[in-house]
Amino acid sequence: MKLQLVVVETGEKWRRALIRMVLEPKFVDYGSIHPTPDGHTHQVHHGVSGPRSALLSPLDDEDVTANASAGPKMTQGDLYQRQPLLPNPKNGDHWAQHTHGTTGSEYYVDEEDEIMDKGSNRNGDIIIDIPASREEPRFPQERWKTLLAFVIMCFNFILTLTSLSLVHDKVPDRKVYGPLPDVFLLNVPAYDWALDVSEYIIIFCVNSCMITMIFHKHRFIVFRRIFLIMSLLYMYRAITMYVTVLPLSSTTYVCSPTSNDTSPSLIMKRVLHLMSGFGLSVNGKHTYCGDFIYSGHTVVLVFSYLVISEYTPKKFFLLRIVHWLYWILGLIGVIMLQLSHGHYTVDVIIAYYVTTRIFWIYHTLANNANLKQFSSNNLLSRTWWFALFLYFEGNVGGPIPRQFDWPLPWPRRWHSKGNRAS
Repeated sequence: MKLQLVVVETGEKWRRALIRMVLEPKFVDYGSIHPTPDGHTHQVHHGVSGPRSALLSPLDDEDVTANASAGPKMTQGDLYQRQPLLPNPKNGDHWAQHTHGTTGSEYYVDEEDEIMDKGSNRNGDIIIDIPASREEPRFPQERWKTLLAFVIMCFNFILTLTSLSLVHDKVPDRKVYGPLPDVFLLNVPAYDWALDVSEYIIIFCVNSCMITMIFHKHRFIVFRRIFLIMSLLYMYRAITMYVTVLPLSSTTYVCSPTSNDTSPSLIMKRVLHLMSGFGLSVNGKHTYCGDFIYSGHTVVLVFSYLVISEYTPKKFFLLRIVHWLYWILGLIGVIMLQLSHGHYTVDVIIAYYVTTRIFWIYHTLANNANLKQFSSNNLLSRTWWFALFLYFEGNVGGPIPRQFDWPLPWPRRWHSKGNRAS
């Protein structure tokens, strides 16, 4: 009878041990070794807590004692080999803490959907604090570069006026050479008042455009680009009008007398006279002729529209109307210029083409970081002014946001806390 009871108990222990082996979780804390006063060590098991703790709990205390006495003694080395390569939580099993939400550690899910501990309770981790690098502003103002760009524009503007002062004495006599054949000029009569209308439109577009850009949040970058692009346009115009002198397109436009002896003092006097009127004839200062290929009036009208279209928001209906207004004003200004016979039609076409291409090429380079480098695959880097472009745009980190703010330090209540971008 006793033998049968021992066999039954032994079978029950094996059955429970088999269930425990099958249902044991993947991550089990195998315990730790604690020394005893008599110099021996014993293993302390940590059970898996949680809703499944009752099913997955180890054997009874008396079974553990029996198994421990019956089996071979475990050394510290054997225990280390059996432990998983994960840090032991100090306050119980981390699975139970995560399940019941009793721990203060922070958890996150990585790319492989593994739960990892980001808390301060780590064993063997070395944390090195690396100081953050100083972050450079994405859109630096660089005011001194803007000032330098303005000086370059003024130089090229004076160069254009100097070229006009020299060309004035080379213009063919209108009594001998009439206007060149032009499709528009031959079929449309001349209206002298139309030139004044065109220049009044130019005055409005330029002044309103400049005021708008003053309120732009990144106004120094915008003005720097305006100065540089206008420098290129003025310089090209100074060259083209000097190398090829065309007969006068208008038979009624009043020109100053020519001089057979063009001295430096006379050239300087003419330049100052033109500068006092900003190159316009509406104020009676533009009395020197020969500034044809290509049209400066068309350059200013087209460029004003391009600046407004590029740097003002487009998602608001009112601002879309403003963009269309500048486009219509530019078109009317060009038509009025042609009605006055102030330029040949080819002057207007070349001016539109050169202005738009330089503006679009410049902003394509400025808005793409991978194009701001000399490369055999970057054909735009072959332009002769590319090095100058890199100097002025090298620190700009992308397209300029269409944002506006109050340009003056006072009053502070006018400074907007948040800016709208398109």
